[in-house]
Amino acid sequence: MKLIHSKFLVFLILIIMLSSFMQKTDIKQVNAIGFKNILRSKPGILLDVRTLREFKNGHISEAGQLNYYALDFRQKLLMLPKNEPIYLYCNTGYRSERAAKILIDNGYAEVYNMEKGILEWNLYNLPVKIAPDANPDTDNKLEMTEYLHLIQQDAMVFIDFYAPWCAPCRKMMPMIDSLEVEYHEKIKIVKVNVDASKSLAKELKITGVPYLVLMKKGKILFSQNGLIERKDLIKVFETALKTEKTTKK
Repeated sequence: MKLIHSKFLVFLILIIMLSSFMQKTDIKQVNAIGFKNILRSKPGILLDVRTLREFKNGHISEAGQLNYYALDFRQKLLMLPKNEPIYLYCNTGYRSERAAKILIDNGYAEVYNMEKGILEWNLYNLPVKIAPDANPDTDNKLEMTEYLHLIQQDAMVFIDFYAPWCAPCRKMMPMIDSLEVEYHEKIKIVKVNVDASKSLAKELKITGVPYLVLMKKGKILFSQNGLIERKDLIKVFETALKTEKTTKK
């Protein structure tokens, strides 16, 4: 009798756990247009999880701001009410998605994330509000005319599109710097800050960083979104250089 009772308890616990798992809410991922439409039709709490400087340089009207990298971010995030829709965004959707997961894991039922962030919002020419004391980033800024001149040269050009807030970008930076020294006679390596080069990022339809591209005379030889290992990037460089050398013969 005790054995049957124990088996029943185990079965009951498994049913409860399974029911809890099945009822777990997912993050609602939406593109920029969908985000705009939902905000208009179903009011809730709109939160920008970028740094204050990023926020001041261009944010969605009526958005609150909470820095994802702040030590008390999680604590403040979980002070949001659970009975209203929560709308989150950042530059590319990475930080806001992680913030959304925190909310979902803590019982928030209706959480929306702008999947590709304000970069896609800008791509559709949707309105942003710039603070009077905005301080635009100018490091490694590139305009379209400069970009076109750069990629049309005879030399092979590798461009690292990055952002200062992007953790994978920062992780790769020392590697990119070392390769710039190693390949300075063979490949021109250029870093472009998408925060400082907003018009260029918009023209090129860049909605995520890091974005890496190897070009020659305007033709793309290699491109990748996301991290790449040093050995893999060297392989890309060497293959392109070998192909170029073979073509010239």
